[in-house]
Amino acid sequence: MEEKVSIVLTSYNKPAYLQKAIESVMNQTHDNWELFVMDDHSNEETISVIHKYLHDPRIRYENSFVKPEERIKTTRYATLINSALPFAEGDYISYLTDDTVYHPERLSRMVQTFSHKPEALAVYSRQKVIHVNERGEEISHFYRNADAVLDQAAFQVDHCSVMHRRSLLDRILHKYGSYWDDDMKHWNHGDSIFWTRINNFAPFLPINEVLDTTYKTPNSFQNAYQSLPADLIDGSFVKGSDQNVYFIDQGLRRPVGDIWGSLYLNRTVTVPDPYLFQYRIGKMLNIPNYILVKEAGHPAIFYIEDEKKRRIMGQYAFRFYQFKRKDILTIGKEELEALPEGLPITRERSSLIENPPNRRLFLIERKSFLFLHGVLHPISEQVVRKFFLHQKPISASFRNIHKFSIGKPFYPVYDEIIKKLNIAIE
Repeated sequence: MEEKVSIVLTSYNKPAYLQKAIESVMNQTHDNWELFVMDDHSNEETISVIHKYLHDPRIRYENSFVKPEERIKTTRYATLINSALPFAEGDYISYLTDDTVYHPERLSRMVQTFSHKPEALAVYSRQKVIHVNERGEEISHFYRNADAVLDQAAFQVDHCSVMHRRSLLDRILHKYGSYWDDDMKHWNHGDSIFWTRINNFAPFLPINEVLDTTYKTPNSFQNAYQSLPADLIDGSFVKGSDQNVYFIDQGLRRPVGDIWGSLYLNRTVTVPDPYLFQYRIGKMLNIPNYILVKEAGHPAIFYIEDEKKRRIMGQYAFRFYQFKRKDILTIGKEELEALPEGLPITRERSSLIENPPNRRLFLIERKSFLFLHGVLHPISEQVVRKFFLHQKPISASFRNIHKFSIGKPFYPVYDEIIKKLNIAIE
């Protein structure tokens, strides 16, 4: 009898792709498999897709019914996988997500590799990655190769391209106290942490054939955190899966009313829920910070900072700090008068830059900096493109802006994680 493969599929709100993923398992040439569909409390459309396949006794389904407030406490897909693994009866374990499909020969080729190489404990295959738009149309594609034995597979091998022997799980559980590490800090690289655990016992052997295809949609996990810094930037409009728009304000996420829709319509950054909901919710802002306002019929223009109004003194200051007239919003006299006065925003030609407005980009010695709360923060071009599409950098030099200290950089979180994580083999 063929050796059995246990597959753990994690799912959340991708009904069309989930259907393809499940059917790709059912179409395998290797028949002896069991599939755990671990759904993280998806919508009704997704659940109805799952129920279409439960007539097959090889498919087992579990809904987490996780509450929203619990969703941010762990790395959810790792938690779901850990729930399934104690019940896995297969000789081999494999993983699948709801935006990936196995090729028909996938299981048979991997099981065959284990049969030919009894010493092998973990294998991985080549993968095709297809980027699609909102309509599901292909934009581009590339391949992740599998042409080397990997002693450190972290950040090199995809979640869905791996199979390992069931016997590894007991050794991992004994050493670490769990299978996958579902600590929330690993929300976007939980597979790499698990690969490191496997690598403490065995290398990953390659199968340089394309055995799965993964689809990267605009809402895919990887795209959602691409170019995000470790900390969300004050003054950013952001939203998670619930589509509610929030304004990041000094460590809080503050709900934004529909009245400000013109502000955030084309400036809202989508971020993963674990990333967003680590910020405690605050009260709704009457007037968001970092916007330009004026009273109807009056020429004075103000920039809102820390719920104070800073008057912009003169056209030169307005142009120098890259403000735009189309961004000026008209508000009521009473609303404007209710805001306390802040320092005016001034700019004299050929003088030091003093008390500049917050949340302005500067280009200093060919490097980008964000001025925020009296500090210049180095910021990468990827983060600039994601958060500051509507703002040009202000040319300056350390000679005329030297009094401000250099603070924590805003670099992509993925780069920072790789630098900080110790993924050396123990």
